[in-house]
Amino acid sequence: MTLKSLSISALLALGTALPAAAADYTMILAHTLSDKTHPLYQAFDKIEADLEEKSGGRIDVQQQGGGALGGDRELMESLLLGDVQLVPTSTSGAVQFVPEFAAFEIPYVFPTDTARLRTILNDSEFSAFIDEKLAEQGMKFGLFHNAGFRQLTTSGVAVRSPEDIKSNNLRIRVPENPYSVATWEAIGAAPTPIAFPELYGALQQNVVDGQENPFGHILSQRFYEVQSYLTTTSHILLANVNLINKEWYDSLPEDLQQVVDEVMADAAAFEWDVQDEMLSEQRAQIAEHLEIIDLTEEELQQFRDATAPIQDMVRENIGDETVDSLLSAIEAN
Repeated sequence: MTLKSLSISALLALGTALPAAAADYTMILAHTLSDKTHPLYQAFDKIEADLEEKSGGRIDVQQQGGGALGGDRELMESLLLGDVQLVPTSTSGAVQFVPEFAAFEIPYVFPTDTARLRTILNDSEFSAFIDEKLAEQGMKFGLFHNAGFRQLTTSGVAVRSPEDIKSNNLRIRVPENPYSVATWEAIGAAPTPIAFPELYGALQQNVVDGQENPFGHILSQRFYEVQSYLTTTSHILLANVNLINKEWYDSLPEDLQQVVDEVMADAAAFEWDVQDEMLSEQRAQIAEHLEIIDLTEEELQQFRDATAPIQDMVRENIGDETVDSLLSAIEAN
């Protein structure tokens, strides 16, 4: 045995691994969630694991969660610059960069039936329309995930009507987009845009009186620790969209593009199923901490009526094409 072979044998015997071959491509996956039990985070973990496995290690996925690389605005800017390759974000957080996402800001437009929602968002003429528009802006559509419908939480005031909000001049945190501001102004609140990673502190320090997010986000961010009530407004669907830097995607060989497509499709199916399974459990967990106020149909109609003008605002700002595409898909499904 030569000295060289003896040295290698000694290294292996000691369990010292030789340097692994570097991956051909790196994907930085950046988001703002921190709770790994959240259905969205579980899907992000699945994307990371499956991409590395199914690419045979040719794609190295580096997941940066918990807002480590910034809030929605910073992540979208990094995506468009190519510094980050995959950003799963809410449509509300991306609407300043993708005007068509304003259609998701129309209150009470989406059906609550999950099967219908899934088809409308990921397998319809509307989803094909979104795919095309994203490509024009340098992004590859990685399908929508379902984070649930936004519910209102407040501290100090139990809300059953827009008048409860208006008479108490409640300051409601909203995402950093003009449609969210307009929606809560129409309801009678004092809307306050705050980046998602900063929201808990803002609630804790009474910078704002309330916020609106789905059950899963309220749990994962522990907002229930600094709130008293949850009102089931279900006014906006929090659709989480997976956005891939198109230049990076186009740089992949065809076989790896196919891997990315398959992994994103599998992750979407997985996330929708987990979200469905966890919904009742999420509500039950919240009920242990907050008083849940279920609105009657008459009370809910007051919120619908107050926010009805938002569709006109969306149409005025982005035109009829996107809104009509969405409404047609809803009607067809």
